[in-house]
Amino acid sequence: MSTSSQAGDRAEAASQAGLQPAASDDVQQLQREIERTREQLGETVEQLAARADIKGRARDKAAEVSGQVKSKADQARQEAAAKAESVLGQLADKTATARQKAQSAGESGKGQIQKQVAPVWEAAPDPVRQAVAKGASTARQRRVPLAAAVGVLVLGYLIVRRWKRR
Repeated sequence: MSTSSQAGDRAEAASQAGLQPAASDDVQQLQREIERTREQLGETVEQLAARADIKGRARDKAAEVSGQVKSKADQARQEAAAKAESVLGQLADKTATARQKAQSAGESGKGQIQKQVAPVWEAAPDPVRQAVAKGASTARQRRVPLAAAVGVLVLGYLIVRRWKRR
């Protein structure tokens, strides 16, 4: 039996039973199904359009990756700043300790050197004393350039030494 003959049989059975055919119910049901199908089709079309929009997807992905990179860069910058601050604090502590040790060693060494140099100083002729005093005075007045020159000499020595090792 075909579906159209079955529907006709049902309508005929309903009319024989004294009921009106349920055609209006069938029409409403079909309209609801059509509406549901239209909604599903609209959603499917939207999804397909979104998949076909390659430029838009690329823009979204680029924005997402850019945000991740910026976030990681900020995090790395903060970590580097924290580590730099920590290292600077440690360096300041060690520098202060080294300075105190150097001052105390300098003071005790200065006294010992003066004891050993005093006899030599007394035995030196006046022109030698004057030349040494003048040189010491000049060195005190030009401490920074003298320290820079000594630093350059030490650095040059270390570079030449390392170069010869290769």
